Amino acid sequence: MSPKSNAQLKNLIQTYQFVLVLKSWQRAIPRKWTDLILAEALNYCVYHENLCIRGYLIEEIRLFLIIEDKPKQLQHMLNVFARQVARGIYKYERSTEKMLDILEDEDLFDNLFFKYPLYDPFMKELLTGKNVYLYYYSPYLAKLKDTINHSRYCSAIDYSGAIGPVVVLTK
Repeated sequence: MSPKSNAQLKNLIQTYQFVLVLKSWQRAIPRKWTDLILAEALNYCVYHENLCIRGYLIEEIRLFLIIEDKPKQLQHMLNVFARQVARGIYKYERSTEKMLDILEDEDLFDNLFFKYPLYDPFMKELLTGKNVYLYYYSPYLAKLKDTINHSRYCSAIDYSGAIGPVVVLTK
């Protein structure tokens, strides 16, 4: 493989699926604020950094995220997202006069989140608007569908034809 074609492969868009677990800062902020902070940070990345979100679900302490991006830009995108989350936290602090210990440095993402891969095939399918059917009853799948269908911050809203709080590329 020539160097030019190898460089072209590195610039191809890839799909990334991971779970971001919120660190201790989320305990100091009410759930509604946390959801809004995360949604606004995701939308900022969509509009200003051209992030392509295929699926997401915001839960109490987790953000399930399926995005498309170039491999070289992934870390930059995560850092921009973390910076926007930190700005949202700062806005909350100013409005309530609370002080949280969030460091403003290059490790900001690591100070705000734990990042894990998303392995659950049912979750991946449901968050990207696909139906999952099994030939047997699965209590786990039933609970997962119920969670996704009743969440206010989930890409399933966009795939159902409505407009959700975060911009999702559904095509």
